[in-house]
Amino acid sequence: MKILLQHRRTLQYVQTVDAWTRSHTEAHNFLHSQTAIDFAHEHDLTDVYVTGKFLGGDPDVSVPVPHKPLLSSPRARW
Repeated sequence: MKILLQHRRTLQYVQTVDAWTRSHTEAHNFLHSQTAIDFAHEHDLTDVYVTGKFLGGDPDVSVPVPHKPLLSSPRARW
């Protein structure tokens, strides 16, 4: 499985910090979904999904990147 960042409207994938591609094979493969989320937050990407691209033909799984947390908000304690 490849873990990619995909723009919601254009359906393009992140290739580099400054480039997008329509091809999932040319897209940057993130090692973990949290790495993809952190990348999106660090580069202020909006309207993007973390997409799991299965290489065996199974359907892709896409989840919206959560909003960047506020630095001053306290963590919930359970």
